[in-house]
Amino acid sequence: MKLLRRLWAQCLFQDRGIIPTKQLLSILLIATVVMTVVSLFRFSFWAFLSTAVMLVIVSLVDLFFSPHRSLVTVERTAPLEVERRQESMLTVKITNASNQVAYLRWTDDLPESITSTRGERVLLPANDHVQWLQPFVASERGLVSLSHVYLRYRSKLGLWEKQRTYQLKSNMKIIPNMEASRQYLASAQKYLLHEGEKVRKQKTGFGEFSKVRQYAVGDDPRKINWHQSAKLQEMMVNEYEPEHGKHVVIMIDCGRMMGVELERGNRLETHIEAALTVVTAALNNGDYVSVLAFGKSVTTFVPAGKGLVHLQVILKAIYNLSVESNESNYGYAFQYIQAHHRKRSMVILFSDIQQFFLDGQALFFMRQLKKRHLFLITGVENQWLQKNVQLATENAHHGMRKAVAQQQLLQKRQAMIRWQKQGLDIIEAKEEQLAVSAVAYYIDQLNRGTL
Repeated sequence: MKLLRRLWAQCLFQDRGIIPTKQLLSILLIATVVMTVVSLFRFSFWAFLSTAVMLVIVSLVDLFFSPHRSLVTVERTAPLEVERRQESMLTVKITNASNQVAYLRWTDDLPESITSTRGERVLLPANDHVQWLQPFVASERGLVSLSHVYLRYRSKLGLWEKQRTYQLKSNMKIIPNMEASRQYLASAQKYLLHEGEKVRKQKTGFGEFSKVRQYAVGDDPRKINWHQSAKLQEMMVNEYEPEHGKHVVIMIDCGRMMGVELERGNRLETHIEAALTVVTAALNNGDYVSVLAFGKSVTTFVPAGKGLVHLQVILKAIYNLSVESNESNYGYAFQYIQAHHRKRSMVILFSDIQQFFLDGQALFFMRQLKKRHLFLITGVENQWLQKNVQLATENAHHGMRKAVAQQQLLQKRQAMIRWQKQGLDIIEAKEEQLAVSAVAYYIDQLNRGTL
């Protein structure tokens, strides 16, 4: 049984051994057919024996002219961190220390969540090496452990293939996609305008003094610095920016409903990437940011920190968050925030809005939280609901689906109005607009001075 398992592993491009190629199998098949036809007219034992001996000798010569397995080595270099949905490269180097050339092909143990392109059969020169840059794209976050590379190579005749398994252990961290964060750091105004949003101007004279600059057309005359204008003999204005050092708390729901699939991943993936964009904006503005991830209980908590260096601390803590099978415990998470944040903060909850409304205790704890903190809940709108509301009623089945969707949408809007009367800010956006909507809310609240 153990021998059969090993032979099966060899056929699946695993383990080590010597495997016949298609060329050898084709030659054996042709020789068998020819000898069978010949035997119908005249049977000769010595003819059969000489043919078999000749095939054995040729195959042994083929094995002799292929490199020994100990003289072929493989090295693989993997990046330490890879962003989700961003193309990265694995470097594979194969060295031939023998005097024999070989034709090789290989595979590896990348998980199904990583799509990759591997090289075709190539020539491995004698006393030389070949190197590939293997592109790949990861679709799921988390820690990926790589351990094996499987190599097959053959000589010029190509009758037998030698196979060997190399243990090359390395780890890759698949972190959330940071494209939106990079766009914001490159140009905050351009990033928001690209998504149809606009950074609102702050109140005149409010916030921290930033600098004195030359007057430009459209500037508020009330910001003119008359003292500097008289001194420099040209019109100068004061420029202000929102106060720094505010506290921002990011809450990420990891409950059961976060596993709903969207176009570019599930809800949790989208919420994490949107949350990291808000974190980048807040840290770049000089604010203190803490992150809390929760499901049935609090799974991850990153204390408040300042500066873009703190972004790496947050990434390290939340890059492998996963969806839980339990319902979210909002009450416990809110109590945790109240216990660890005494100072007034902006609390942004990334969650499923419909599930939040169904939690009977959430309203009570939210009221307690609102007494001290500024609170926002944001989430991705239900695309299935929107699609079925706009469904054309071609038959009774479509009409039933549209009626149910309209009823659910009406109930959700009524709940949103009821909660907004309680002072709860709610943002429900499309998948691709969730990050920019949350950042626009953060900037708007800073400019309004609500913190």
